[in-house]
Amino acid sequence: MCPDITAPTTTQELASAAQEPLTFDDERKRHTSNEELAEQVSTILRVDRERAEFIVAESERLYVNRMRERFSKLKVSERLKRTNPFLLRIRGAETVLDWATLQVQSALYASEEEAVGHLLESIIKTCFPGATEPALPDDFDFESIESSDVIHGYQVKMSWDCMPMSSRKNLSNTIVRVKEQYRSQGKSFVGYFAPCYGRAKTTKPPGQEYITLASKEFWRQVGDGEPDYDVRVGEVCALLCSEFRSEVLDTLVPNLLERLTHAAQPEIGDREGQIDYAKLFRRVNK
Repeated sequence: MCPDITAPTTTQELASAAQEPLTFDDERKRHTSNEELAEQVSTILRVDRERAEFIVAESERLYVNRMRERFSKLKVSERLKRTNPFLLRIRGAETVLDWATLQVQSALYASEEEAVGHLLESIIKTCFPGATEPALPDDFDFESIESSDVIHGYQVKMSWDCMPMSSRKNLSNTIVRVKEQYRSQGKSFVGYFAPCYGRAKTTKPPGQEYITLASKEFWRQVGDGEPDYDVRVGEVCALLCSEFRSEVLDTLVPNLLERLTHAAQPEIGDREGQIDYAKLFRRVNK
């Protein structure tokens, strides 16, 4: 008799389907409308309603829609090939459903990190005073026209660690070219690298063409001089993404769990739905 390995269909069932360390948190369903969210965003960030509505729409597009697209492309063969069987055993995965739960978790967390990065960029470009699309879009996320003949360009990253040495050199080389182009128009250009978190000081070492902004200083600029604006943005990210995360858990996650569990069962499982680690090792290295 074949075991019943049908994946859970609700967040509550998901929470009890696997061992405690392997489950998603039990989260509420979304209950706040986009209009209500926009009202709260407008209050927190102190922006007009139109910009707040744009931020809410962007968060839904970047969070839910991108995850839906990514989850729909998660092929079982690819997930199996990327499975670390040593780590899986250390984490105590015993059933095929355990394996599927861990795969969905990793996909969700990776998607969230990417989505939040894009959401922060959208919020920054919406809130930064005078931000415009770069006229010379070489490695810059936006420009700020300081005066008729002075332009500032900003490259935004989540953290300083997102900027490897090769990229730093490329950014300096790009700024040299952009400066020349603006100089031919009778304008001066200043390039900035802006990490969203983790940078304590504003610096410009010798040989570096751009200014690296302290994270707190950058957010102060985004908030038009308001201190702790990064805290406000963090509140907005939590507000929006917690709403959309519950929607993802109640719609995308159960479907993905079901597909992964049933497809992987004959590949790595035994008759009782347990992981056959000998089969798993052979399948991963196939």
